[in-house]
Amino acid sequence: MTNIFQAAAAALEQARTITPTERRVLQALRDRGPGLPLEVAMRVLSFPEQIAPVLRSLQERGLARAERFGGSPLGDELWSVTPLGLQTLEAAQALAQRSVSPPASEAASAPRSVSPSSNIIAPPPKVASEAASAPRSVSPPAPAEAPRDVASSLQQEADLLRKLGELAEKRGDTQQAARYYEEALGLIRKSRELSTD
Repeated sequence: MTNIFQAAAAALEQARTITPTERRVLQALRDRGPGLPLEVAMRVLSFPEQIAPVLRSLQERGLARAERFGGSPLGDELWSVTPLGLQTLEAAQALAQRSVSPPASEAASAPRSVSPSSNIIAPPPKVASEAASAPRSVSPPAPAEAPRDVASSLQQEADLLRKLGELAEKRGDTQQAARYYEEALGLIRKSRELSTD
């Protein structure tokens, strides 16, 4: 059970640092199955020379693996996504989805039957898509906006923890699911406190 929690925490941490190219590569490996470096490059509309370091980086972080087989003119490694890579991709997608439209009304409709957890996780950094769409000459946010940003980040993380809870529930691990839900509820309550201040 501890291993599941550690794997989920590792996936969450990886999801916060994954690059858009790494995300596209993991999606391609998940959606279309294992592939040679040339195939993976074609799937993400890139050159093999650009994808090779990305694949190595994913391998070093345990998100993808390569299996060697007999020599082929197109390469001798068949790349596939690992279970940690799948979890990381799901977490990254959940974070990106929540950053696009984090409605405040969802925080009010969250379940209240689980006691809060004392383990508060630091809010995730802004998603790359937000940073890319922001104007370059904007001054830092006013102090009045800071609690709203933190509350939004806490809400995003709570939503991700709820999704992890749902996955644990589907696997039949209700104790782990309850832990995720408790942690999510704690974050939701913390975000409400910040938004009312």
